[in-house]
Amino acid sequence: MNIDKLIRSNRRSVSLIITKDANLEVRAPFNVSLDIITEFVTKKKSWIEKKKAQIINLRAQALPQVFADGKEFIYAGNRYKLQVSDCEAIHLSDVLHFPKSFLPEIKQHVIAWYKTQSLKKIIERANYYATLTQLKYKYIKLSNATKSWGYCDHKESLHINWRLIIAPPDILDYVIVHELVHLAERNHSKRFWDKVQATLPNYKEHKNWLRQKGNMLMLS
Repeated sequence: MNIDKLIRSNRRSVSLIITKDANLEVRAPFNVSLDIITEFVTKKKSWIEKKKAQIINLRAQALPQVFADGKEFIYAGNRYKLQVSDCEAIHLSDVLHFPKSFLPEIKQHVIAWYKTQSLKKIIERANYYATLTQLKYKYIKLSNATKSWGYCDHKESLHINWRLIIAPPDILDYVIVHELVHLAERNHSKRFWDKVQATLPNYKEHKNWLRQKGNMLMLS
């Protein structure tokens, strides 16, 4: 049984406290050995686990519904249910697994996970299309903009909205190609769109998808 925090003082006895974050805090006298404290904690294992479970469940119930256990999230165009379990890290299989130990900060952890996956995928696809088009960018940066899906700055860096990881993969590809082409064509001239179409013949479908459904790509 892991002790999250040990506080020693002039008190006369050992006491256990389960904090609001479901951590185990032990308060003990200066003259009580660690072995005795560990033995005491081990004997109280059932009580500790029960109290931790109660706090975790209460926290989960208090969360906004969109971030509650069993709710659906969209990733790369597919729907996955959030499942809170004893796993060690957020990961995806047939569901989106979420560690109990991350509660109650479920919203922050889910968004951080989306951003991490988004950056990996954006770099992968940007490198693929940079090789295909022979257009070289300098850096990839995640954008948190609410009214823009991407832009190419004067330093030849691509800023891509992390929320695009929610959309079908073709939509992310379109935005990446769009910004890559801006390395060669700074405006939206006919020559610009011709170059986009040369790489993505169906780009108009993806462009229209963003116009019609882009407001769905939100987690917060």
